[in-house]
Amino acid sequence: MQNARSHRTGPRAGRALVRALGLLLTVLVVGAAAIQGGCGSMGEEDVRTGILALEKNALFRDALRTFEPEGWDAPLRYAHFPRAEGQVLPAGETGDPGADPEDGADPAPLVLVHGTPDTMCAFGPLLFEEGGLAGRHDVYAIEIVGHGMAGGRGGGVTFQSCADHVAASIEALGLEGVTLVGNSYGGEFCWRAALDRPDLIARLVLIDSSGLPRAPEEFLPEEVKMREWGFAARLGYLLNSEPRVGHALDPHFDGGAPAERVREVFLCLENRGNWNATIDLARDEEGSRADELGSLVQPTLLVFGEGDIAYPPDTFGTEFARRIPDARLEVVEGAGHYPHESDPLVVARLIDAFARGL
Repeated sequence: MQNARSHRTGPRAGRALVRALGLLLTVLVVGAAAIQGGCGSMGEEDVRTGILALEKNALFRDALRTFEPEGWDAPLRYAHFPRAEGQVLPAGETGDPGADPEDGADPAPLVLVHGTPDTMCAFGPLLFEEGGLAGRHDVYAIEIVGHGMAGGRGGGVTFQSCADHVAASIEALGLEGVTLVGNSYGGEFCWRAALDRPDLIARLVLIDSSGLPRAPEEFLPEEVKMREWGFAARLGYLLNSEPRVGHALDPHFDGGAPAERVREVFLCLENRGNWNATIDLARDEEGSRADELGSLVQPTLLVFGEGDIAYPPDTFGTEFARRIPDARLEVVEGAGHYPHESDPLVVARLIDAFARGL
């Protein structure tokens, strides 16, 4: 009898041993590659320095602000771009020729929320290219905890903790009635915050937002790895490289991702806390509050890139439009997951008109 029991349990023990050895081999391979390449977690200050040193981010260098609100355990990092006084919009830009923002159309501040893994600097084209939003609106771009220049934090990062960070940031900045703009995961941070704090948020712009349930086959290859590779995925930052980041970003841009954008996201992921926050959020993406979308009271502008492969507009865009009571869907022709970067003038005009109620 004892021999029979040993015979039955032997294969199980063997399979467990194989799995354990496989995980150990993964750890050893990643560790050896890290040692050979001199790789490791980049400090938060070095990440900030590297991101702000990029030529495309020059206008963020002087605008970046840091302070620690009362009761916070970490600094709030944001950039403020005030509206130019006496600015008159070019004729035809909003459907109101020569519209003066002082003439009953002075909009509330815009608050911009980036996606994952990313930084506020992703909104550079939307703000600063000719016809962009900087100068014509009072704009705040905030860095979300566990991302970019804000750095990682101890413990897990969730969609709800990031949404709470958005609402707390708006309150700490003394703002209310804002037009809140979010891209990708940042879109979900925003609409959750709008559900929780409608007193702070008057209008909502969701650019290729997450938040609806996705079938297993709808996740991108890099997302599948982050969701399914267990502890081994936590070590991936050791093998982070610009070619790997470029390979993931290229499908979202016509002709491939710009080199400085690849460098920017690479730097974000060089910090272990940011890397782990990205994994935390990839594993938390379950559409857990999608049933609450019908409770949004804010007018909502949905902007989706026609060629988005993460959240296609004909499924995700139309479903958001169906679920949100006061929503309008705009599809940007030829754009992918980042229409505010691929076609910033079109998106700027949409947001500008929407924020002014035109």
